Amino acid sequence: MKRSGGDGELRKSYLIWVILALALAIRLYTLDTYGLKLTINSDDQGYTHSAIRLVETGQLTYRGPREPAHFETEPTVKIMPGQPFLLAGVFLVFGTGTVGLYAAKVVMILIGLAGIYGIYLLGRYIWGEGAGLIGAFLLAISIQHIVTDTLLLTETPFMTSLIYMVYFSVRLAHERKAWHFYALMFFYIAALMFRATVALYPVVLLVYLLLKKYPFALMKKQVGIAAIIMLIVLMPWWVRNYIHYHKFIPLTAGEGHPLLMGTYQGEGYPNKETLEQAFARINKQYQGKELFVIIEAQKDLAKERMAAWWKADQESFIRSYGWLKPKLLWKDDFYWIQVFDIKRTTVKMIQPYLVWAGMIGWLLALILSSKGRAEVLFIALFLLYFTAIYSVYFVFGRYNTSEMPFMFLGAGAGLFALFQLFSGGTQQRRVRH
Repeated sequence: MKRSGGDGELRKSYLIWVILALALAIRLYTLDTYGLKLTINSDDQGYTHSAIRLVETGQLTYRGPREPAHFETEPTVKIMPGQPFLLAGVFLVFGTGTVGLYAAKVVMILIGLAGIYGIYLLGRYIWGEGAGLIGAFLLAISIQHIVTDTLLLTETPFMTSLIYMVYFSVRLAHERKAWHFYALMFFYIAALMFRATVALYPVVLLVYLLLKKYPFALMKKQVGIAAIIMLIVLMPWWVRNYIHYHKFIPLTAGEGHPLLMGTYQGEGYPNKETLEQAFARINKQYQGKELFVIIEAQKDLAKERMAAWWKADQESFIRSYGWLKPKLLWKDDFYWIQVFDIKRTTVKMIQPYLVWAGMIGWLLALILSSKGRAEVLFIALFLLYFTAIYSVYFVFGRYNTSEMPFMFLGAGAGLFALFQLFSGGTQQRRVRH
């Protein structure tokens, strides 16, 4: 099957440049209108302060706006180092003042534009120009992503890394070129440096490559190369963590807080102690202790609660983690800052329709399209993977932000499949006449 995205055969589309220009204009106008007031006063502040301390001291720390002051000076394993290092790179060039903050936001916007172009490339490569353009356009005008691209959060760089990771996975499966493998590795590592939730993605990729009958000998060779690359990349992180905490921490130890919160979602969960009471008790018990100790205590309590919940009511446990929390994950939105009089209630109302459009689109592409069926299954498995991972923890709309572009692409793929169906039928009727 000939693909429009082959090397040296990329068909130029002026429309994608129009979409990118529109996306850039909207985001820059948003930044110009609201300036540095565009903040959720939470993780974005934590990452900013982390980057500033990294520039000033060379030490990776993390302290959120409402966390104890001594976290500011402690080496952290709550987060992966990608976001602080990215912001620190900008601050080294532009300073840590107002100019540096604006420059960092512009860099985020440009990374968001790269993601829009990536979803276009993915759609065009598999289903054609129209599918890619629809996916890119929906991402360009998504108000949630417009706002997120102007915040100093991990969502935008993680989203863009995921998009290109999937894109080069598909290119590798079809063309089996070495540079596609190394590009895939680059974006997988990039995504991992922003969020540890992507760690088990190779399992999803393995299933896809088996579907595509990828040569076993080549796969074995590339797995060995990948293992060496990962060892080289992660070894400094492991050594650093062991020096500070005398424990092997492969990625982060920051899952205790969301894991504990996640045991208070759904139905039928143990509620002798409220979430607020649990946090207050742990904070009092470990007052003055380093963040790592507090997170470990939260994780231990979460595991105890999950075990007690399972023992007391397996049905509600399975329903909560297998249905209620996944549904909440995709039903919710991440639009915490209202801009241009676009109401939060409006965005919240639209969110389920966007998800349904993506799901129905993927189903139509699977049933009606003559190409890309393995890719539909691959992306479906990819989305199911993240749904399962996030549902273990506290779920809310923020966690679907980086995966929503694939729902937008699903709408594009579905419309492409319908267009092919009806245009094919029209052509057949014309031939008969």
